[in-house]
Amino acid sequence: MNALGRIFFRYYLAGKYAFRPGKPLLCLRLLKNFIAVFLFRRPLLRYVDFAVDFPCNLKCDHCFATAFLRPDGEGHKLAVEDYRSIAAQCRRLGAVSFSFQGGEPFLFLDRLEEIIRACRPRRSLISVTTNGTLCTRENVRRLRRAGVDIFTISIDSLIPEEHDAFRGQAGSLEKTLRGVDLALKAGIRVTIGTTVSHQNVRSRGLKMVMDYARKKKCLLVFAMAAAAGQWGGREDILLDGEDLKLIEGYCRENPYVHTDLEGNYRRYGCGAMKEILYLTPYGDVLACPFLHISFGQAPDEPMAEIRRRGLQNPYLKSYWPTCLAAADPGFREKILSQIEADRPLPIPAGEIDWPEET
Repeated sequence: MNALGRIFFRYYLAGKYAFRPGKPLLCLRLLKNFIAVFLFRRPLLRYVDFAVDFPCNLKCDHCFATAFLRPDGEGHKLAVEDYRSIAAQCRRLGAVSFSFQGGEPFLFLDRLEEIIRACRPRRSLISVTTNGTLCTRENVRRLRRAGVDIFTISIDSLIPEEHDAFRGQAGSLEKTLRGVDLALKAGIRVTIGTTVSHQNVRSRGLKMVMDYARKKKCLLVFAMAAAAGQWGGREDILLDGEDLKLIEGYCRENPYVHTDLEGNYRRYGCGAMKEILYLTPYGDVLACPFLHISFGQAPDEPMAEIRRRGLQNPYLKSYWPTCLAAADPGFREKILSQIEADRPLPIPAGEIDWPEET
């Protein structure tokens, strides 16, 4: 597929996942946003990712979720009403998509349903990130009724031994693939999330995942390996220049394969803070789940003020051409090196020594 064809197919896929005929209010909001962004060049927020809780049934090699876990009694998790308020503020900033992850969301399904409904799913695109192993016909339908449109299901290799070893549970790939089929049958779109590292970027198991995505006609989004969470300090997993060129080639060859750098409205590059926000279960507002730096605390501060503060940051005010956490050695050396391993995370942005310009 040539470059022009890929651009058209990209927008076709975006429309396929975003426009839901059963949600006319969402479709209207999407149309308004496209007019605002493409005709009037308004810098709108697009996507808010909530980490709801920490429990998980797997022990993944790269897990970062528990990096933000605080000792009992230190910090209060967001209440349902907090989610309602934060989501409303984010909608006023343009957000049309709300995603929920953990941990494993199927382990706190009752609370998740309450939170989803508080975020007004009839006028929002709702996605849930899951490892897929706990999907059943009933709980998948239950989330569909709650307003979920998309499952992002993690698949790291189509070779069972590789995937299962990475996820820390024998038989997990079989359960995950069953979860994909259950979601599709229930009318939920599936995005496949795959972590790409220096170790697996050339592997047969990864190429099998790409073929599987094409066969299922599912969007496959590569998450670039970052030295965070359980991979803290792991320089060996980071992608080098040749790896990144290889990923670009994969994306050209298979129109279903994307990176996060391609998910923005108009611009290629890192959309953190400009179009994307990530919140911990305690309300810390991060630009990205792999940058363990907080720019504010919700709901104590208005989301508009937190985002305004973040957009003044020299690294976040524009669409950085690479993934800061995974593929920018200068950023890792200047900024991420200041995050001490023995300190509670995330680190307040005010405690980081930022350059005036980049």
